Amino acid sequence: MMKNMQYKSRLLRTICGALLMTSTSFGLLSCNKELDKLRPHNVIFEEKQFDTPAGYSKAVLGIYSLISTGSEASIGVGYTDMQIFLSEAKGNTIRANDAQINRNTDAFDYINSSNRDLSYTYAYWRSSYNALLHINKVLAHVKEGESNPVILQAKAESLFLRAYIYFNLVRLYGKPFYQGKGNALGVMLVVNDEFAPGLAPKRATVAEVYEQVMADLRNAIPLFKQKKTSSYASSMAAEALLSRVALYRGGTFSSPDKDANQLAFEHADKVIRQGDFQLVGGDAFKTYYDTDNLKNTEDIFAINGEFMNGIIANFLKMPAQINYSGGLYRPSPYFLSLLEAKDARRAFYVENVTPGFPEDHLACNKYNIGYASLYSRSPYRYLRLGEMYLNRAEALVKLGRDTEALADVNRIRRRAGLDEIQNLAGEALFKEIMKQRKIELAFEGHASYDEFRNGLSMERNYDSGKSSAMTVLPTDTKILMKIPDEEMANNPNLEQNP
Repeated sequence: MMKNMQYKSRLLRTICGALLMTSTSFGLLSCNKELDKLRPHNVIFEEKQFDTPAGYSKAVLGIYSLISTGSEASIGVGYTDMQIFLSEAKGNTIRANDAQINRNTDAFDYINSSNRDLSYTYAYWRSSYNALLHINKVLAHVKEGESNPVILQAKAESLFLRAYIYFNLVRLYGKPFYQGKGNALGVMLVVNDEFAPGLAPKRATVAEVYEQVMADLRNAIPLFKQKKTSSYASSMAAEALLSRVALYRGGTFSSPDKDANQLAFEHADKVIRQGDFQLVGGDAFKTYYDTDNLKNTEDIFAINGEFMNGIIANFLKMPAQINYSGGLYRPSPYFLSLLEAKDARRAFYVENVTPGFPEDHLACNKYNIGYASLYSRSPYRYLRLGEMYLNRAEALVKLGRDTEALADVNRIRRRAGLDEIQNLAGEALFKEIMKQRKIELAFEGHASYDEFRNGLSMERNYDSGKSSAMTVLPTDTKILMKIPDEEMANNPNLEQNP
């Protein structure tokens, strides 16, 4: 009973904090326990916030801010920074020269501490559910049968963003879908703004979270009413994310799920054929990451730099000012060995020496637009057309449609200045698709997930910092992040990852 009361109190504080959005969204309000007992959601304020279509639009703008900077700014790392790093750090495209005990090496070394001071789990979990509270608040106020296009647009964007958050959460805290068809534990599934004393949600299964993600995306697609830039959710962004989600449910090459791969193919195919996107090519491709997402035709959904000052650039590249420390996470020897001499994607890795590590003289330059120093204003390119060709290729090869799959992977190779491959099929073709995914999507939040969802091991054949070479099996429990200690203490219904 005491734990339930503690969780109720903490959730009230979280809701109060969630409503303290930026001045462009919810504005300021006073929030205390006594008032919440009478009006748990501050009804008067909410009625004013949502009494005009513009209020909905402003509320959604606040959500975009939360998924870029996050709500745990005290650690100095934004929500987007964590999302990119937590993927890349668990893969083999990266080498750590950081030998310290900190949040970064906790992820890189697969320690997965549940302690907020030793890992990113507290900051990422809390930031995610804080944003979800905002999203559910917006959605709760949309009336049944609503016809105003501005409000419907806000609903569509909110549904997309909820799917975005839950998909990213379940990738980190839940087992790959092919293991038991998603019957393992995922994350708490909270999809309304109701509040009750002692609220302590259990973890939904991985399959239940995936179903919610796909339902939100499908429900969002017909509601998009406005033409916006790739900094905002759109019907094509929802189609693209559906393609990725279905691919994650698509099983391994030796044991594929036909229905899931068919869906992955159809959604990627729709984006490629019906979306207003084109692959960036030639010299423009070499400078692709030196532009923001508003100035190219490839980005489908990107977290725009105007919402953030991302520190991910400092993880990956030594700033110009020698007073700063940084650039301790470099392209790995294994990854660099995949790049052919004439591969145009070599342009994304530049000479940049971290003092004391002259052998690691190349750095990832995908997050260095506008600033040569500590922070990056480069967008986080979450969905882009290059991925859609590779999604379609992977789905096709798992469906046994090798000729079509080869055509797609050759499209990516041609864009990179590489020769086309002839007469490749079956598992050899699947391996080439995986190789091109690793090169094409490096440092964009796909590393490790691509291996584990396909039943493949993550292998590092190189030393890093204080870490030796390692092999991590997809069935190893250490691929899962631990739920933060505070959540476990305050919610008696949560079950910790092993």
